[in-house]
Amino acid sequence: MNTATKILLSVLLIIVTVTPIHAQSPEVSNGLHYLTTTQNPDGSWGEEDSAVIYTSTLSVIETLQELEETDISNYTEAVLWLRDLEPDSTEYLAERIRLLSEGGDDLELLLSYMDETFLWGGFEEHDINILDTVLSVQALKAIDYEDTETIDKALDYLTTTQNTDFGWGFEEGDESSVFMTSTVLKTLLLFRDTYNFESEITTAASCLLSTHTPDGGFGTTPEETALYETALATEILIDTAAQAEEILTAITYLQSTQQPDGSRESAPYSTSLALRVMTKTIPDPM
Repeated sequence: MNTATKILLSVLLIIVTVTPIHAQSPEVSNGLHYLTTTQNPDGSWGEEDSAVIYTSTLSVIETLQELEETDISNYTEAVLWLRDLEPDSTEYLAERIRLLSEGGDDLELLLSYMDETFLWGGFEEHDINILDTVLSVQALKAIDYEDTETIDKALDYLTTTQNTDFGWGFEEGDESSVFMTSTVLKTLLLFRDTYNFESEITTAASCLLSTHTPDGGFGTTPEETALYETALATEILIDTAAQAEEILTAITYLQSTQQPDGSRESAPYSTSLALRVMTKTIPDPM
């Protein structure tokens, strides 16, 4: 092998070595840069109060998983933060189980909160509600929980509490919201291959599409866009393989909201939600 060939091979090796594993658009890269540079010293994201920090950090962890960025130190530190918490509510227990795909003591405590009808409230002996039940089902799915009776009962509750406008609220009978409808729809999609939920999925998608706002986003309040609801609805609508012009306009809206520092609303929560949408494969509208 002559000297010129050796040099060429060396250059090619360097190029292959430093090429990023996950090719990203500048929009996604800028968003990730914002997230990785705004992480708190303890591994969390967000400020103001514990609820904002918890919600923001969980969302960023999920986004890093979706973007396959789990080999960076920010993700490792966030997971350590999540492991060190002492969650006691149904919501917090379920979310930690889901994101870490681990049961153990968290699973035992979560199951102890389940009432005699296989449903959940915020804590043991609290009134059941849709949000805590749906998050618990997502957690059980993440760890391949084998008690099908528990999952069957919970899913039956979710499908029978669908409102006449085909959405869901926090509790049975509450007005539908984009957040709750997206959250329940996300759960039904997890079981799409084993249960016949096509009717509920299709009608719930139509409910979300009906909340489309004049500026291109989505929002529970008529004609008022909420960025986080736009991101949640758009991501789920893409996952349903729905074909609608509203999805494309929502993506355009989300693209327009990115700030020079890569964030949305200078908030890790909104930024992480939007990033998940930006990496989706978009269906062609009809």
